[in-house]
Amino acid sequence: MAESIKVFENSLRDYLIDVHSDSYNTAGKIRHRYNNLKVYMEPNKIPIPHFGVSVNISSACYTLEPLAKIAGSMGQDEKFVLMWAMRPNIYGELKRQWAYITKSAEILKDEAANEERHIPKDEISEAADSVTGFGVKKRQENYEDKK
Repeated sequence: MAESIKVFENSLRDYLIDVHSDSYNTAGKIRHRYNNLKVYMEPNKIPIPHFGVSVNISSACYTLEPLAKIAGSMGQDEKFVLMWAMRPNIYGELKRQWAYITKSAEILKDEAANEERHIPKDEISEAADSVTGFGVKKRQENYEDKK
């Protein structure tokens, strides 16, 4: 499952619009090009630190260490996506986001493994008896018999 990262999408969209706009105020004319821009990370598909960018029919995947393209093509925006990702604040945040996503995935896997732990039927029936009215009544009878 690809994790979409809205903050990075907004940052990259603004950067690309600024780079492509000129003194004739073309920013409004090219804004529609990047309406469906997506920045995502897929740790389940590719285990190395990376991020993906897709715009319209173009899509590319980049590694974080070293910053380079793995696959795909962004056409005329290729060099601008790399320039955006090389910015120190963006690069650091991308690495932090990768660490966060992978740690979250590990935690979810651990929780799933713990949920799959099989509890013996004796423990289940004992727990059910101690919580239900029947179990309480049964324990009272046992207690009174011991007196």
